[in-house]
Amino acid sequence: MTLNIENVEKQYKILATGTLINALNGVSISLEDGQTLGIVGESGCGKSTLARVVSGLEKATVGKVAWQGGQISDKSKNHLRPIRSRVQLVFQDPYSSLDPRQQVGAAISEVLTVHKLVPRNRVEARVVELLSIVGLTPDLQNRYPHQLSGGQRQRVSVARALASEPDLLILDEPVSALDVSVRAEVMNLLIDLRAKFGLTYIFISHDLAMVRYISDVIAVMYLGKIVEFGSWDQIIERPMHPYTRALIAAMPDHSIIGNPETLAKTLQGEVPDPAHLPTGCAFHARCPIAVPVCTTRVPVLIEITPKHYVACPEVGK
Repeated sequence: MTLNIENVEKQYKILATGTLINALNGVSISLEDGQTLGIVGESGCGKSTLARVVSGLEKATVGKVAWQGGQISDKSKNHLRPIRSRVQLVFQDPYSSLDPRQQVGAAISEVLTVHKLVPRNRVEARVVELLSIVGLTPDLQNRYPHQLSGGQRQRVSVARALASEPDLLILDEPVSALDVSVRAEVMNLLIDLRAKFGLTYIFISHDLAMVRYISDVIAVMYLGKIVEFGSWDQIIERPMHPYTRALIAAMPDHSIIGNPETLAKTLQGEVPDPAHLPTGCAFHARCPIAVPVCTTRVPVLIEITPKHYVACPEVGK
């Protein structure tokens, strides 16, 4: 296994009240070399928190994250440095993730010099090479982020992530801030880079169509828990959890995916306050197939068919 996430929980405390919020609640995932894991769910489900924990930017409150046999979750900041060069995170908004006072070339060369990846006399040539890899011309290295388009800025972010020669790239909503016309270009770039360098991806999005486009396996998250996990064809063509079915029903092209008769109507109501979660299944108030036991019993992931896991006691009855 390249990546093993075992029973990870992440809690935050609201300073004003002292209330604890479980952003992640018992998340377990395994990922093989060269695979792309898609993580999908509504805003606030814990997708970005999981990305930060896996990348080592935040520590898990409970649980373990292991990367190629080494523990990420137990490392100090100093001991994480060599791991961080192999695990890189590309953020949602390329403008806010780039220093507006730093030219593109300096942003990329900084990674090369900090990690001592190439001799000083090779830094500039490597910057040009990285820009070329993501489809940008050498002259852009002298520009500032505000002088670039949204698509160009995200390509720079990808080039900077690739500078450390990572094995695992975590992509946190990498195209959601881009114009629709640019999204396909960046998605195709990511697919090409995965094939060229043998990268392993974690692709995070609220857009199931984008996740379907790039992923081998998909995890559907709701309020800090994984409610369904399986291959893309299992999740997209044979969705089992009512929340997954509702997400697919909300897609503009849902009619060509799966069996329309099995799809739930678009979700009603709001996501519960994570500081005051309902008892039992957190989804039961919005669930079209909820029964009384759902208000008291917390569901766990069960293998319904080979390698297809669902957290719903009503599924399969």
